[in-house]
Amino acid sequence: MQTDNTHAETGFGGHFNSHGGSMFMGNSFSTNGAPLYFESSPETIVCWESPWRNTDNSLPASVCELPVFILSSYFTGRKDELQQINRAFSATSGDLPARCVIHGMPGVGKTQLALQYAMRASEESQYMYTFWVSAGSVEKLTRDFSKLVDLLRLPGQYALDQVTKLTMARAWLEDATAATKWLLILDNVTQETTAKILGEVLPRRNSGGRLLFTTRTATIAESCTVPGKSIMLALQPPGNDDAVAMLAAGADIGGKSTEEASYRDLELLVRSVGNLPLAIDQAASYMKGYESSTKELLNLYQSEEIMEVIEAWQRSGSDCRLTGTQVLSWENDLSRYEEESVVATFVPALNRILQTAPDALILLRILSFCDPENIPISILRQGCEALYQEDRRNISISSVVNELEAVISLFRSSIRLSKAVQEIKRLSLAVSTLEGSELTVRIHDLVQLLIRLKLIAAAERERWLEMVICIVCKAFEGIGDRRSPKNWNQCGQFISHIEFMGDFAAQYELHNATLLDASTWAAIYFDMCGLYPKAAILHKQTLDRKQTVLGKEHPDTLNSINNLALTYWKQGRWIGAEELQVGVTEKRKRVLSEEHPDTLNSINDLALTYWKQGRWIEAEELQVGVIEKRKRVLGEEHPNTLASINNLVLTYLEQGRWNEAEELQVGVVEKTKRVLAEEHPDTLNSIHNLALTYLEQGRWNEAEELQVGVTEKKKRVLGEEHPNTLTSMKNLAFIWKAQGRNVKAINLMEKCVYLRSRILGVDHPETLDSSRALTEWQK
Repeated sequence: MQTDNTHAETGFGGHFNSHGGSMFMGNSFSTNGAPLYFESSPETIVCWESPWRNTDNSLPASVCELPVFILSSYFTGRKDELQQINRAFSATSGDLPARCVIHGMPGVGKTQLALQYAMRASEESQYMYTFWVSAGSVEKLTRDFSKLVDLLRLPGQYALDQVTKLTMARAWLEDATAATKWLLILDNVTQETTAKILGEVLPRRNSGGRLLFTTRTATIAESCTVPGKSIMLALQPPGNDDAVAMLAAGADIGGKSTEEASYRDLELLVRSVGNLPLAIDQAASYMKGYESSTKELLNLYQSEEIMEVIEAWQRSGSDCRLTGTQVLSWENDLSRYEEESVVATFVPALNRILQTAPDALILLRILSFCDPENIPISILRQGCEALYQEDRRNISISSVVNELEAVISLFRSSIRLSKAVQEIKRLSLAVSTLEGSELTVRIHDLVQLLIRLKLIAAAERERWLEMVICIVCKAFEGIGDRRSPKNWNQCGQFISHIEFMGDFAAQYELHNATLLDASTWAAIYFDMCGLYPKAAILHKQTLDRKQTVLGKEHPDTLNSINNLALTYWKQGRWIGAEELQVGVTEKRKRVLSEEHPDTLNSINDLALTYWKQGRWIEAEELQVGVIEKRKRVLGEEHPNTLASINNLVLTYLEQGRWNEAEELQVGVVEKTKRVLAEEHPDTLNSIHNLALTYLEQGRWNEAEELQVGVTEKKKRVLGEEHPNTLTSMKNLAFIWKAQGRNVKAINLMEKCVYLRSRILGVDHPETLDSSRALTEWQK
């Protein structure tokens, strides 16, 4: 096998481990699967025409995908800023998409400006395709960007993994004709997402494209620009006249058409909140909703109660700012006076909620601990319904059972819940959208901060967080098999909320078993989607928390070490994987037993690392031992036993023991078909390896027949650009090369190198392996 660099498929004995439902002593589980690979900054190694150019006329004539539900009805002014964006996009940038970056403090109207530009450009038919991507986190960025494939109805729209869709979306943006004008808006770019955007998402060519960013800091804005090819727009609060017009329109009162004294009151009101659009919108909603005059609202802002809230804000200022920076990314350049004035703007509305709207109060308290950008109400309803069916006396947060009963009651009543949503919308505390039957709420992170400060006593915040954890994670548990690709989209709805709650739990030093388990699953989700850097970070965070709470040798802590090692393995970081695997194997032997299934999983995975490192004698020794023990402990046809035999076959192939490899592999194929299914990923891996065995034996026609079949099935089951599919594609190219079909082999290998460069990264061992073979063939 060394001579042709073909690639086999492995079966991890314990793909991922996660503890079950009890405090920290749940049952561990194992799955089998071939490895995915590290996704790095993509670069094209060879020049190759994109496989995703749409040639069947199925491409929609136009697409305009914008979150219009957050569009303000009272937008006014900003003519200069809109002209600056137009000028930025009128300039030529060679073959690069033109860029414009809007940056400014929270609440200044960055998102509204971007939306207004996009809506007006759409109405004027400036672009055929307009896309909106939330860039507040890696998960949101990946989710929204991959949706471009669905919106464009590209051939791979039914692919299950997001890595495939990310690659396809970027390729389409780069390869669309110059006449195919498109606009891509990346909203709320953060420090976390900048590297991924610049390295893996942004199209690097196409003069017909336009890129519009929004972000809160000048530093991030600058990193999103190309010197001499981009414009940075530092957005300031609107001038007095525009701010007054915005307030007058929102409150449904006259502006300068009213008497001068009234106008001066309006001007005084907007200036008191620094002309900040977010605060102006809230003030207008309060005035309209409660028929308050400008003077009455100004008096409220200057009342003793408001002063008490501001004093509380000052006393907890470091905590609020810490929360804003670390958890909510609420960086701002407001002066202390302006900041306090903004706080004061929201207090009257929050007081109304506190005094007269108990259901809206409960809803806001729950929403304050969810990711603010996208909160599907169905998640909260599902969690409450599941809890309703259980005995709440057994939950771990018994101290808030009474409050939990009230929450469950609200979310089980469609009428009460609908009224509560309408109330918070009426006061401009949140916005919502209804797509089909899915109601989604969006709330500004500053509003969340104020809700926690004003509507939840300091001593109760941790308990309310635990309630939200309980509800969201209960709904998450109801997904079923979260490892199944068909459930990945459903899992994706929960991930940002699990991460958000995890940040708060860390701040409060809250060690919640349910959240730890959900965080483990979130890391597994990122791994399954091919987002290995993010998976590694989250696995490491979960591991650190478990080591602190449970100890370094607790079974669940060892599970997390194992998970991190497997992610390293997929990144090609085999030395790091080996170090972790050796340690976890020794600890599992001592803590569990020599023949415990988890111990055997660790030995199996360590053997695969040795195999990757070319240490085949050591790998074989471990694999033979694991097979014998698994046969005895699990049974001869258990999937983990079959995975071990499959892995031993790989070692035999490396050692040139082809007849032994064939005998074992034929048996594995038949058993996996019977035990799992004809198209189960493990079955396809076994057939793949049997084809590889035939290739090594010179039985090229038999190898081709199997490899063509397994490649087609992997495309259908995993996706055309899934790393496992690319492995089969590469091996098929080797078979054609062995048959003397050189042109066909080179064409397929060019495609494989191109895709691996994008998906795995140019420095990943598998990309380099394919590239070396292609270079040799092209001589």
